[in-house]
Amino acid sequence: MADITRAEVASLIGEEYGAQVIKAATQGSTALAAFPNINMGTKTTNMPVLATLPVAAWVTDVDNTGVKATAQATWVNKTLVAEEIAVIIPIHENTLDDATEDILAQLAELGGQAIGKALDQAVLFGVNKPVSWTSLDLFAAATAAGNIVTTVDGAGNTSDLYGAALQVAALIANAGFDPETLLAKRALQYQLANLRGTDGHPVLVNNGIQGFDTFWSRNGAWVPASATALIADPSLVRIGIRQDVTVKFLDQATVGTINLAEKDMVALRFKARFAYVLGNPATPETGVQTYGVGAVTPDIIP
Repeated sequence: MADITRAEVASLIGEEYGAQVIKAATQGSTALAAFPNINMGTKTTNMPVLATLPVAAWVTDVDNTGVKATAQATWVNKTLVAEEIAVIIPIHENTLDDATEDILAQLAELGGQAIGKALDQAVLFGVNKPVSWTSLDLFAAATAAGNIVTTVDGAGNTSDLYGAALQVAALIANAGFDPETLLAKRALQYQLANLRGTDGHPVLVNNGIQGFDTFWSRNGAWVPASATALIADPSLVRIGIRQDVTVKFLDQATVGTINLAEKDMVALRFKARFAYVLGNPATPETGVQTYGVGAVTPDIIP
């Protein structure tokens, strides 16, 4: 009888849990869920962004000598660069043998969630953002554009949580963008549960905030001290996927200072390659490049 080789076992584990890892990463990442994804065929992909707009002018032609104005439109490249996110989770073989649950399945889900969290931290708040990702993270872009409104706690007012969100959306819209997408820590939905607009309608509808496509962050990536909510025109954001999350079974490697074979341990290695870019095109309203991103920031009591 032919033996099943170690490589074949590793391949079987990868196939069995690979889809679970991808699902966990996708569900766990707010950025992957909220913004368009691009499958990348190479490490880098260029995206043209409109930098300047042509301007038309009236022709003053009282004696047939009027001259028509000339103008130009220019574009600049935004580059998606795929970078790797990875994590290795070791576990003792005895733990696997004694477990009454499918530990590998749980590890696969946890590994996918960890990758989703790392991606969100970089995209939303710039935490450990790769140097090659030259676009500003969403919170930094909101700050650079000046689209920041601080909430005023207490009785209902125009700058309460919902009022502040509407003010941010107005700033983004005035710059020529569509403020359709709102991201926030999931605890915010409970703060808004009993809040109503000035016309009496509930702010929270079908688990989302009225007027926005709402995505709740639930993986620990959110930085509540920086922002209560982020609002963006989703057409400006792209998440590149060079390689979906993959899982590899290890039993002969040295992980850090741990020799798996000596310690009777195995490990699962998870990795993926993602890219991120934020467009900042010129719009007819401003005529210059700016960001269609804003933030609601928390009220800070001295």
